[in-house]
Amino acid sequence: MGSFDITLRDAIQEILPKFIQILTGKSATKLLDTSLPEVKDRRVDFLVELEDGRIFHLELQTTNDKNMPFRMLEYYTLISQKYPSKDILQMVLYLGEKPLKMKNKIQKENIKFNYILKDIKDIKCEELLESEDLTDKILAVLCNVENPSKYFREILTELSKLPERERRDYLKKLLNLLSYRPKLMIEFKKEEDKMPLTIDRETMEKHPLYKDGKLEGIREGKLEAKKEDIIKLHKKTGWDSNKIADILELPVNFVKNVLKEEK
Repeated sequence: MGSFDITLRDAIQEILPKFIQILTGKSATKLLDTSLPEVKDRRVDFLVELEDGRIFHLELQTTNDKNMPFRMLEYYTLISQKYPSKDILQMVLYLGEKPLKMKNKIQKENIKFNYILKDIKDIKCEELLESEDLTDKILAVLCNVENPSKYFREILTELSKLPERERRDYLKKLLNLLSYRPKLMIEFKKEEDKMPLTIDRETMEKHPLYKDGKLEGIREGKLEAKKEDIIKLHKKTGWDSNKIADILELPVNFVKNVLKEEK
């Protein structure tokens, strides 16, 4: 910045009523801090050139971030500076379990900016499961899995045919993604217990759902949710604990205790 620019900047570090009115046609009411947030991380999640020559920028988001539109605008500016001749297609892919509430645009007096916002749960699992790439099939766990038992059975069957090191790598990917879908962990364990493969100790020790009884907590939560089903089924059919346990795929002792408490 030249000396003239510095002088001018110093001269306007206080509200100048007439000068501001000449520039904007409005009166100034408050002097604001001129320092701006520093950009610390300039790395995006995913960037690729498409067959039509455009740049595709993808951001993965697990929580609702009210500042997402401004982040994407900042990324857009930085990508445009790096690839000035390219058009840019931007998308935020939401991976969270809670409802998607983020906005995908900025509309102000002097700027209109938008990007694609997609919830991965809206992607049909079948489209990924039809892929020949096993990573695509594993990624499908984040979609709306309608039949978790069947899904995990098929995935684990494929994994069981792989060499040990490759199988371990894919299992880690699957477990990492399951961190975002903890409710599916019970179904995964149920099918994994039936298969002739085991998760190595190192992976289990590092995975958060195997620590501090979290998996047991998920299991207990699922059983609690089944209490109403047990009571309704018993009243409607008169079936005993063994029959209900078999139909709902629940522990017999748990069903007995629920019916005992209901009496």
